[in-house]
Amino acid sequence: MKHLFEIDDRSKTGKHLLPLLKELSKSGEGVNPLSTEDAEDNLLLRLMTEAAKSGIAPRKRVLAKLDIK
Repeated sequence: MKHLFEIDDRSKTGKHLLPLLKELSKSGEGVNPLSTEDAEDNLLLRLMTEAAKSGIAPRKRVLAKLDIK
């Protein structure tokens, strides 16, 4: 299972957590940095895969997740 977190690098906790995560990502074993675009692309891919499995594309749900009206 994968988990995505949004970290505010302006907060005290975020400032302390980011260097640790960057160091852990260097090992290449389970911690990978994602840009906002990467996270949105992964979400869209998951929604498209789910739709393909069901045979029905939930257009409103996909557009809502992408914040497109």
